[in-house]
Amino acid sequence: MRGVKSSGRESFVFRANRPEGLLGVHSDLMEMSLRPNEALLYLLYAPIWPEKKGPFGLHATPGSHAVAVTRGRFIISENQHREGILPTVQSIPFDRVLYIRLGTALSLGWFGIQFIEEKKTFSKTLFFTATGIAHFQSLIREYRRNNITNGDRFPKKIDWVDVWQRTPMTQVDRLKSLLIEGEFPFSTLRSSEAWALRRKGWRNIPVYLSTNGILISSSLGFIHATDEPCIRPKMFSFGVNVSCIAFDALKSAQILERKMHGKGLSFLRMELSRENVMIDFDIPFDGSSFEDAENLVYFLSERRKTGRKACIL
Repeated sequence: MRGVKSSGRESFVFRANRPEGLLGVHSDLMEMSLRPNEALLYLLYAPIWPEKKGPFGLHATPGSHAVAVTRGRFIISENQHREGILPTVQSIPFDRVLYIRLGTALSLGWFGIQFIEEKKTFSKTLFFTATGIAHFQSLIREYRRNNITNGDRFPKKIDWVDVWQRTPMTQVDRLKSLLIEGEFPFSTLRSSEAWALRRKGWRNIPVYLSTNGILISSSLGFIHATDEPCIRPKMFSFGVNVSCIAFDALKSAQILERKMHGKGLSFLRMELSRENVMIDFDIPFDGSSFEDAENLVYFLSERRKTGRKACIL
């Protein structure tokens, strides 16, 4: 075992240039997982975060991790540092990824991949100390840079300045950090904090319908940022989650409307698919974005029917 002995409880996330720069068993696990001449674009180590639960209903197994991105896949090694539980390593090819998630809430950060394996959907999530967020942002940028769908023709692009003007700063910072040089937006859908009242006994209890959020459709795919739901209206939210969806993971999109606690809610349903396995990814949006949602659905429908190289302008 070449890696420096490790308890998994180091204080920070760090980048390693080569597998031998990792700690503990991760060095050998990553070295054995790489194919001959496989380019290692980014490699990081994240120590244990002791909690199992996080915001947005997320769950993760406590353990130290190494995460690598190559030109065609993610490699994730995990060591729970518990007696009787062996370390593991997992390979997730890009063409099985449904979406990537990254976020923070105070001192907690999370990174996750929703993917397909053996005709079933799986989710791999790991928690880390939020001071290491920049390393995971770099990792995702490498993924997005190497998972580009070439040959598309897009509607008229929007200026990034116009996108940021109406977006909360907490989301702007997280979104900007994942963008690639030359990437441009062509559509945005926005949602704002909305609540309804639910009768419980003799009291009316506030129930959230949607949070502040934005879906950016860009030349490299889709990026969706949303705030963590608050306990009560008008409270400040510390959590922000960002999801990245590649064009080739999207099968279809449609606008749906539903009533929740007596109030109407519009949302974009994105049907994501790999290997004939599909999941729904629902994104609420405000009435002010309805026309933009219709235009986006039409664009995506034409893209699917005519092929990505013959999209409407």
